[in-house]
Amino acid sequence: MSQRTISILLSITLITLFGLTAARLDAEEATPALVIPSPRHDAGSHWEGESVSHTFEVKNAGSGELRILNVKPG
Repeated sequence: MSQRTISILLSITLITLFGLTAARLDAEEATPALVIPSPRHDAGSHWEGESVSHTFEVKNAGSGELRILNVKPG
């Protein structure tokens, strides 16, 4: 191999390693932060069997992906 070919391969390798390292650092620093502006709701009085619903607003105030994997009623 010529010296030019070796230089090009070394440059490509270093650029790739730098890019992978930078992406990994970004992923480690990115964390989700769950925010529910109004976490409580008073549904009032209702007849037994009556359907009641409420939608809670959920926000991700962090920089990472927020994944909600399971939800249970309180």
